[in-house]
Amino acid sequence: MTTEKARVPGRAMPLGARKPLVDPREIEFSRLKKWASELNLCIRCGYCYEHCPLYRASSWEIDTPRGRLLLAYGLLTGEVEPSPYVAEKMFECFYCGNCSRSCSAKVSPTDIFTDARADLLDSGYAGEGTTARNDEKLCMACGRCVSACKAQALTLDMGSMRVAVDRVKCKGCGVCVVECPVGAMSQRAGFGVTREELSAAVQSYLRGINGSPKVVVFCCSWSMTPGLQLSRMESAGAVNASGVIVSVCSGRVDPGLILDAFHQGAWGVMIACCPLDECEHDGNYRARERCVSVGRLLDVLGFQAERLRLEHFATGEVQKLKNAVKSFAGEMASLGPI
Repeated sequence: MTTEKARVPGRAMPLGARKPLVDPREIEFSRLKKWASELNLCIRCGYCYEHCPLYRASSWEIDTPRGRLLLAYGLLTGEVEPSPYVAEKMFECFYCGNCSRSCSAKVSPTDIFTDARADLLDSGYAGEGTTARNDEKLCMACGRCVSACKAQALTLDMGSMRVAVDRVKCKGCGVCVVECPVGAMSQRAGFGVTREELSAAVQSYLRGINGSPKVVVFCCSWSMTPGLQLSRMESAGAVNASGVIVSVCSGRVDPGLILDAFHQGAWGVMIACCPLDECEHDGNYRARERCVSVGRLLDVLGFQAERLRLEHFATGEVQKLKNAVKSFAGEMASLGPI
């Protein structure tokens, strides 16, 4: 298998990949070896990629869980040699868990990817992928990102007064990016999660709608993506011309993005997040805090605070989401445009 031929156009390789510490043929992959039986259990059916946010972004097989499992299998058998490209693919995962839930063979892709990351990193192959990165020139070492990270992937080095990112532990939720007050934390573009990409998605939707109440819905990928795809809610007219923007985690939606949606012409904005006790990243708590502060700002600016709505939906509650969006769109129709 030649991995370089599967390179995704337009997605630049990271500049931070370290020089390999050992010859690729001498890497033992001690952590990955324990998953040999599970890798053999994988029947390559492809159910895992149907709800993968990375596959939705690129439509490339190499970006699916199945594609990365094949790479992991190849690393164990020697058919795939470690390289910066292979490492990059292994570090591209949002850990939403949709692949594990849909796997008929009961394989644990994300656990396999984590151990593959650790083995590759120990051998000098440091991919960046979807993980967070810290610009040390901007970092103030305030620690807000550290306290926000539920994966314990961030640590504050008191000696250098800088925040270090553990790329093996990082799950790419992006909560730390929003929490950073100076913009030191970021994620690479190309996965649909940066402020610019989310703003562009909002702009694209709003420019294509005329007349109907323009409602933008930022929706959590962890809890709602499979159901949204199965119900075809995103493409059908069942939501009264509302735009469902899958944001990976509700904690990724910052106040500036909400205000930008209104600036671009949205009549109302809804944030659909997990129930308060179910979010793996506590993004729903942070979304609630931001909605309160932005609602107050809307009131100060002379706009109705009810134009911003926060709703909680458990995994699979697509019909509840449909009803909530339909009701919200009706309210916005009565208020009219800003």
